[in-house]
Amino acid sequence: MTMDATIPNQIYQNIVREVDSLLTVLASGTRDESLTQATAQAVKILEKFRHELDHDIASLQNNAEWDEFTIAFYGETNAGKSTLIETLRILLNEPTKQKQRQQFTAFRQQHSLAPEQIDALHATVQNCEATLTRFNSALVQLQEDFNQQNAALQQQIQQLTDELAAKRSSASLWQRLIGLLIKSPEKIAILQLKAQQAAATAGHSQSTSALLMQKAAAEQQHSAALQQQSALQEQLTALSQLADGQIIGDGRSDFTLDTQSYHFESEGQRFALLDVPGIEGKEEKVSTQITNAVQKAHAVFYLTSKATAPQKGDAQNSGTLEKIKAHLGAQTEVWAVYNKRITNPMQLTRGSLVSDDESESLRDLDDKMREQLGEHYRQSYTLSAQPAFLALADHLAPGSKLAQDREKFLQKIPAADILLKSRLTDFHHLLTKELVRDSKAKIAHSNLNKAVQSVNTIVRQVKELQQKSFGQLQKDLDAGAESARYQLDNALAGLRARLASCGETAVDEFKSTVRSKIYRTIEDDISNDRFKSELREQLEEGVARLQTSLPEKMQRETKYFQDEIADVIRHHQQQTLELMAATDKFGTERFNINFDLKFKIDSGLKVGGLIGTAIGGALMFWNPAGWLLLAPALASLVFSFAKALWGALNAKFKMSQQRKSADENLNRIAGNLRSSLYSSIDKIFPELENTIKQLQSDVQQPVEQVKHINRMLLNATKKLTTLSDNIETEARGAR
Repeated sequence: MTMDATIPNQIYQNIVREVDSLLTVLASGTRDESLTQATAQAVKILEKFRHELDHDIASLQNNAEWDEFTIAFYGETNAGKSTLIETLRILLNEPTKQKQRQQFTAFRQQHSLAPEQIDALHATVQNCEATLTRFNSALVQLQEDFNQQNAALQQQIQQLTDELAAKRSSASLWQRLIGLLIKSPEKIAILQLKAQQAAATAGHSQSTSALLMQKAAAEQQHSAALQQQSALQEQLTALSQLADGQIIGDGRSDFTLDTQSYHFESEGQRFALLDVPGIEGKEEKVSTQITNAVQKAHAVFYLTSKATAPQKGDAQNSGTLEKIKAHLGAQTEVWAVYNKRITNPMQLTRGSLVSDDESESLRDLDDKMREQLGEHYRQSYTLSAQPAFLALADHLAPGSKLAQDREKFLQKIPAADILLKSRLTDFHHLLTKELVRDSKAKIAHSNLNKAVQSVNTIVRQVKELQQKSFGQLQKDLDAGAESARYQLDNALAGLRARLASCGETAVDEFKSTVRSKIYRTIEDDISNDRFKSELREQLEEGVARLQTSLPEKMQRETKYFQDEIADVIRHHQQQTLELMAATDKFGTERFNINFDLKFKIDSGLKVGGLIGTAIGGALMFWNPAGWLLLAPALASLVFSFAKALWGALNAKFKMSQQRKSADENLNRIAGNLRSSLYSSIDKIFPELENTIKQLQSDVQQPVEQVKHINRMLLNATKKLTTLSDNIETEARGAR
């Protein structure tokens, strides 16, 4: 597959087209009807992965940026991503920041929000409050003085009143009459005191009224000042919305929930910075934003506020290291930025920005990041964004916390020195001179590499599935099938041995029984003619017994064989089902794929029918009709008695000749029986062997089905790898 990196959407369309073609070829790769179900299973699995790849490719296509080199500021929550970006916006005269600063200046001038005016109003409010405090204190003092004076007068009045009452109670009648006509000194003194009391009350009321009037005027002045201050505060609040640092978080988790993009141009190079939500906040709210941002970005700065390597997670939760691997694994250029927190200007005057311990920790951070990201990871970079921001942020609301912090730093260190000591000057050079250089080639390389990584992710998953699931299943099924085939062969060999042994035993019993009976008869000194008759009769009886007992014995052996075969097949089927169930479980848990492996492992395994048919043929030999072949043998009994005359005269010789003749005939007939037995076994076993081979073939069928799925998965892995290599070649050529 060839692609033109200058035609952005072509790479995505070609990938989808190539994968569709791959599936079509794999699905039509066999004409073996027995593998149809396996083919369908493999296609079902690959379709699931194809769906994931289509989703990733569509996402890449939607998020891909081909015209503007884009850098994502990615990292931990509250690591200072927004602070660094805001500093760069000011330093690089980012258009929206410039517009915002112009609005800030215009608003401040329109509402006269100069620090001197704000201080003057604040002083007025404070003066009014001080005046009101003095009036309140004067009123309190006036009231206290009046209360003391009035209490003293009242005490004197009460004392005189008591003395006058005492005199009246002890005065004579005459003295009382005189008292009605002439006022006593006490009476006169009481009247004088009450007059003083009235004058004091009138004076107090007059003084209080005067103070209250003055206080009311002061309150009006204070209220007017407060209103001005409230209006000023509203104006300052509105001004702060236009101030530098508006995008910077306030310490709350997840202050940034949406990715914000800012566009720059420096020395003819256009680029954009993305402020990405933190990866350690409420990720369910921002996961899509993070994914879209890193897919759009051509380079990434991973910001951290700690000079330590990102931590791994556990079985339940992903750690920062795993999140970085998942989010940034497809990036072509990743830097780590240690944003050291500095709140005191004295920290910038201590020489190196980082300590020896921090330098050692940062080397460990580099190692861990390189382990996760490989050659695409560059190195760590140290700076302190907050002092640099304060050095540049000259559009701040007067009296704000940031304005106070800025003043604190500038009183100790000049702004230009702060930029040097915080290493923002060096970072500015890295960003504008090195990172965005040859950006067109970097854009193409980055976007192609993301496509490569999407394909490689599917390759890894298919490979893992093949190796850990179907590859292992094939080995386990093959081992089980081999064991079953071995047991079937052993069972068939055992049947042959048992049938032969059973026949041999039956023939030996036949010989022994007939011999014993004819020998006893011979002992009665019978004639040769009677001997012939008796021997024929004993042979016929022996054959009759054999015809009755041998089929029963043979049937027991064949029934044992049939049960043995059924047990082997049943055990194999159960083992196969368990292995496939375990594979199904692995697919569901690891890849969320329900394999639903239901190969027809019992198809053709009608053990009873297959074995019964073959055994039925064998048993036909052992029925009475099968023994008609003995008739010629009995008809052709050979009797050869030597020296008949001598035999007639010598009974012992005659009996020995009769026994010899009986043995010869028994041996010949037994030999014929054995020959017929083995001949019959040889005739029926080919059919049994064919049946066993059919069973062994059926036992092997699940192995062949899984082997076919493995071949398809391996072919898919090979073809997807080739596709990935082709894209990677294009990516390298785009550098």
